[in-house]
Amino acid sequence: MKILGKQDLSDRYDVVVVGSGAGGLVAALTAASADQSVLVLEKSSQIGGTSAVSAGTIWIPANDGMTEGGIDDDIESARTYLTETVGGGEVVDAFLDHANDMLSFLRERTSLELVASLGYPDYKLGLAGSRYGRAMQPTTYDSRQLGEWKDILRRDENLLQYSMIEFKQWGSWANFPWDELRERTAKGIVARGAALVGPIFQACLEAGVDFAVNAPAQELVDEGGSVRGVSVDSRQIAATGGVVLACGGFEWNPEMMEEHLPMPIPIRCSPPHNTGDGHRMAERIDVRLDHMDEAWWAPMVSVPGQEVDGQRVGRHIRSERQSPGVIIVDSTGERIVNEAQDYNSLIRSALEASRSKGIPLRMFVVFDHRFLERYGFLTYAAGDELPGWITTGASLTEVAESLGLEAQALTATVERFNKFAEAGVDEDFHRGDSPYDQYSGDATNPYPNSNLAPVEIGPFYGMEFLPGAFGTAGGVATDARGRALRTDGSVVPGLFAVGNVSAHPLSTGYPGAGSTLGPAMTLGYVAGTELADTRTAAEVGGTQ
Repeated sequence: MKILGKQDLSDRYDVVVVGSGAGGLVAALTAASADQSVLVLEKSSQIGGTSAVSAGTIWIPANDGMTEGGIDDDIESARTYLTETVGGGEVVDAFLDHANDMLSFLRERTSLELVASLGYPDYKLGLAGSRYGRAMQPTTYDSRQLGEWKDILRRDENLLQYSMIEFKQWGSWANFPWDELRERTAKGIVARGAALVGPIFQACLEAGVDFAVNAPAQELVDEGGSVRGVSVDSRQIAATGGVVLACGGFEWNPEMMEEHLPMPIPIRCSPPHNTGDGHRMAERIDVRLDHMDEAWWAPMVSVPGQEVDGQRVGRHIRSERQSPGVIIVDSTGERIVNEAQDYNSLIRSALEASRSKGIPLRMFVVFDHRFLERYGFLTYAAGDELPGWITTGASLTEVAESLGLEAQALTATVERFNKFAEAGVDEDFHRGDSPYDQYSGDATNPYPNSNLAPVEIGPFYGMEFLPGAFGTAGGVATDARGRALRTDGSVVPGLFAVGNVSAHPLSTGYPGAGSTLGPAMTLGYVAGTELADTRTAAEVGGTQ
């Protein structure tokens, strides 16, 4: 265990937060801002968790950026939309009712800069209550502001530090200013998830929050049915107000995946420390676990050398499947999905298609030379030496044989798709019809549909990709105040849960970009506020 800035920890805090992702840090900062003593325990050697290696997008309905951009939105519209996509409930209501309070709090207490992506549609735009502009993205952050703790901030070491705002502006990997990004990254300027977490981490340090890394929590201290602390590194640390579990999902725990998920997660992009520790600690004291069959699914590829803390991780493919000139096929060589739809829906659709065919889920991207030179592919940009992990062939038949696909079927699939591309209408899967597809397409595409172009100019390329996940999405059941619930529905005094260790309120759907982090941070704020209010009430009553 390493303690930041101190020789040792206190034996007693008002609040102990287990995990240092965005939700946990917001809970810590909220409690500390109410003059509570707070300790954050982080299992790994760096602060930030899955949040820090994410895109850093947060979904906040009726945010001030929408208002400034002239987009009319209100919480009731968002409630209608969420009822359509994930259902309702008190935790969904708590998120909606406090999301902008959380945003205002962070603007007051941190240097975090968030920009509303006004052109970014909800994933199910067209449903009642849907809008553009609810996705908010961080600008860059100079980690040198953290001083000696700069390198403690986790960041995605497998990518250069560009923001998602810049990603949209530049359009494709082929347009990226790679030299500028290398210089930025070398200076310690971070983007995406690290730029979201960094300012909150900095504010926590300035507010006097204690941090310990390499400090996995082992047990919850249960005293007469109330949680009063945690055990870590063979010692007990009291939490007189409560413990907030914010320690991620179980996507790195094979046994838990086998028990709960509809299929194993063969690859993920989160740090390898998300092994369900919080779930198991909570379950041992009779806490109810809900939505344990849910995950934040996304298509990913395995690129040699891309690791987090020594473990191989996946690379999310997004523009590589949404831009015109690429298709996705299954092991039979047939298209099975709309390639441009949102990532979570894509994997769910592909799984359903494989089940209907009675075959294991395997997926391959196939594209041509025009696509590769125009858009690039992951780490490849025009003019680079083609990496060995991309399969190539002079013909579609050669690519099919290398990938283990039936060549005649793949050729027929491409011929049919090319007719759709010429006409601008995907008769099979409606790619390019939805506003989300169009947002992710290429407005300069010379073909009628911004998401469609023929796959016809050799050489041809392909590779297998996997049904990956950003994390699991089920866990500790909570009420609207973030308090954990027992299997009988009663509240566990002193225990709170936020983020992927909890039964995430949006886990049964994926309403828009940032659906994981927006509620995690908001409910972290709600939990921190509840802890502050509980202490204030106790002090007024003379019980503390």
